[in-house]
Amino acid sequence: MSLFPALMLAVTPLFGATAEPDILVGVNYFAGWWEPLPNKWNAKDGNDWRPSFPTRIPLLGEYNTQEVMDREIAAAADHGVDFFAILWYYNPPGTEREPNARFLDRGLKDFMASPNAPRMRFMIEFCNHPPYQVSTEEEWRECIGYWVTCMKHPSYLRVGGRAVFKVHGGHFFLKQNGEDVGRCKDRLDYLRAEARAAGVGELLIGCGIGASEAIPSGHWAAQLFDFTGVYMDLPGLPPTEEDYPYPLLADFAAEGRGRHVSDAVPHLPYVPAGWNPRPWGDPRPCFAFPTRQEWVSTLEKVKRDLAETAALGLPGQKAFTIYAWNEYGEGGIVAPTRGDGPMKLEAIREVFGR
Repeated sequence: MSLFPALMLAVTPLFGATAEPDILVGVNYFAGWWEPLPNKWNAKDGNDWRPSFPTRIPLLGEYNTQEVMDREIAAAADHGVDFFAILWYYNPPGTEREPNARFLDRGLKDFMASPNAPRMRFMIEFCNHPPYQVSTEEEWRECIGYWVTCMKHPSYLRVGGRAVFKVHGGHFFLKQNGEDVGRCKDRLDYLRAEARAAGVGELLIGCGIGASEAIPSGHWAAQLFDFTGVYMDLPGLPPTEEDYPYPLLADFAAEGRGRHVSDAVPHLPYVPAGWNPRPWGDPRPCFAFPTRQEWVSTLEKVKRDLAETAALGLPGQKAFTIYAWNEYGEGGIVAPTRGDGPMKLEAIREVFGR
């Protein structure tokens, strides 16, 4: 019997017919779970790591398919998640920058095609880290053509009428444009102009930075972007055989929020649902997964910080993101799993009163 019998209920209006929630809850979405080999369920030695880490196996489906996305949207919407920030990676036509990377666009496609799409919203997070950089003007135009098409979808995230878009790595974007702020501005201006021409309207464009990286007036990010944000960051601790306590990870994110209270542009804060990349043999430090009490406490803290700090959120809207819906290999997991069930979703619904 399904653990989620109510997930396939009829579509209901997003936020009813009234105003936005006081705080928008976003969750990052990684569409990296395909079935053909090689895939992300295989470790560096080529073996499937799921038998060694069974508590991470998702209950709604282990691969990115349309049916799984339909269930995921329903589960997220039922528990008060307002939007998915979907990671999108560029592959030149007819090529793959990594084996089977052609499947990385399933997140956007499946969300837009889902009958449950009206129940929540989505935005694009353009992942530009190597090897997925966009180098030429032709590639940039090709990407923009696709992004603008996605922004026309009725469930695309808008704040104050403006479609929200994020460049995953702000520093990568600057470097990939020759450290030339003017060239960066030209590319972003072209994106804005194409969105207007297509009838999308104005955009809110953000970029990813480090958790502790303040953005004073005159900083290149403040010159180029409407907001900044963090996908995931972690304290510089040495790796150990034992996991560090989760509160160290949550406290690092909270301290990072404090570094942005005087930024020149709004800062979209993040909350880590976990970090433990042992299945992939990642050499960085690992942290224990949060207990229910620790997770509730972490959500309550970001809720207070958003209420008390004007600089946090999107321009004109309190909001934050959670790392992540389905980073099963790295350990950022909100999706229901064999180990935690729907605990993290239930806590979101509890803390934000949805």
